[in-house]
Amino acid sequence: MAKNKLTNQKYWEVLKKKTLIESTAASMRLSGIDITEKEAERIINDAKTSSISDKDLNKILSPKQLAIWEYLKKIDETTTGEIIKKTKIARPTVKQALDKFLRLKKIERIGLGRGTRYKKL
Repeated sequence: MAKNKLTNQKYWEVLKKKTLIESTAASMRLSGIDITEKEAERIINDAKTSSISDKDLNKILSPKQLAIWEYLKKIDETTTGEIIKKTKIARPTVKQALDKFLRLKKIERIGLGRGTRYKKL
């Protein structure tokens, strides 16, 4: 019984990873990025183990996310409002990009609420 449970758990983990890779590659292709599933897998694995490289980051970011990232590279610390003013990108898009950068460990959040600032790592 315990062996079956372990085998089942491994099966679902493998299936989950495969689905993540396939869906990531598919969504990137829909965005106009030419990428193989092997490249998507490497990028996902890199993101889990360490900070993703700028070369790979350029592949997985939309043009607006890339514009936000380019702005963040130029400054030490900023707020959502400052990013909106400098990049002229809508607040929801900026917030989504910041969440993505947080998950990729490219920035850190300082504080909460209206005083939240973001710092490039």
